[in-house]
Amino acid sequence: MRRDPTRPARPRASRAIAVGAAVAAVAVLGGCSGPPPDQNAELSGCLVGDRGTLALGVTNSAGEPLAITGIELAESEGVAVVDRFIAIDPEARATPVLFDAAPSGSSGRDAFDGVDLADASIEPGAAAFVGIEVERTGAAEGFVNGVVITTAERETIAPVRLSLLDDCG
Repeated sequence: MRRDPTRPARPRASRAIAVGAAVAAVAVLGGCSGPPPDQNAELSGCLVGDRGTLALGVTNSAGEPLAITGIELAESEGVAVVDRFIAIDPEARATPVLFDAAPSGSSGRDAFDGVDLADASIEPGAAAFVGIEVERTGAAEGFVNGVVITTAERETIAPVRLSLLDDCG
C-alpha cells in the first residue's frame, strides 16, 4: 500500500498507540463486540521497584452509564494485587495504558485521583482510567500478562504486559 504524498506520514509508534487504544478503550464497552483479533496489539513496559500500577483508558460509547464491576490479572507471577480503582478522566480517552511507579509521594489510586470501582460509573461519551496496583511478593522478578476488565455484560482481556524488576536496563 502506497502512502498518499499529500498526507503527512504517521510515525509507527502512533499507529501502535492507536491500535492499543482501540484494544483498551473499545474492547470493554457494553454492547460492543470488541476489535478484530488482528488489532490486538500487545502493550508492555517495565517498572523498577516492588510496586506498580496499570491504568487502562476506557471510553463509554454505549447509551447508558458503564459500571466496571471488576479488574483482575489474567496471568501473573511473583506479584499480588494491592488495589483496584476507577478514575473519571477525559484524558483516558486517548490513553491505552499507563504504567505508574511514582517512588515518592502519590502512586496507585492517589496518582490518578481514583475511587473504589463501586463508587463511580463512566457516563455515555465519557472516559476513565481503570487501574490495578500490584506489588512483588519476593526478590524475584514479578510480571503481569493481561488484565481482565469486567462489566455487567462481559469480561474483556486487555493485552497488557508489565514487569517489575530491580533494573530495567
